[in-house]
Amino acid sequence: MSAIPEVPTAIGSFATIWSRALYPATRRELTRDQLTMLLTPLAEQLRDALHQDRFDPRPARTVGSELVRCHSDEPDALAQTLGVMDAYLILYFPPPEPLSGPIARARSARLQHAVAAGFAEALREK
Repeated sequence: MSAIPEVPTAIGSFATIWSRALYPATRRELTRDQLTMLLTPLAEQLRDALHQDRFDPRPARTVGSELVRCHSDEPDALAQTLGVMDAYLILYFPPPEPLSGPIARARSARLQHAVAAGFAEALREK
C-alpha cells in the first residue's frame, strides 16, 4: 500500500476523521488508509461546495453516491458521514466572514441533505 498523498492539512484531517468514523460501516475489502484516500477528494468537494459564492448543494449528491460506490453502503455509513459533516465540516473548513454563523450552518445542513439524497439514489440504482 502506498502512502497517502500529500494533501492540505484541513482536508487530510477531515478525511482521516471521516474514515475512522466510516470504516466500521465499510466492507472490508478496503483498508482504512485506502478509505481515507477515497474520502480525501470527497472532503475537498464538500469544502468547495460549502465555500461557493453562489451556493448550490447539488454537487454534494456525488459524495453520497461515491460512498455507495466505494463500498460504504450500509445505513450506518450514511449516519456516520452525516455525523462527521455536522460536527466537523465548518470546524475544518470555516467559510470566509460573510458566510459565517447561521449561513454556514444552513449550508452545512443542505449539504448533508444532498449527501443523503445521493446515497439513497445510488442504493436504489445498485
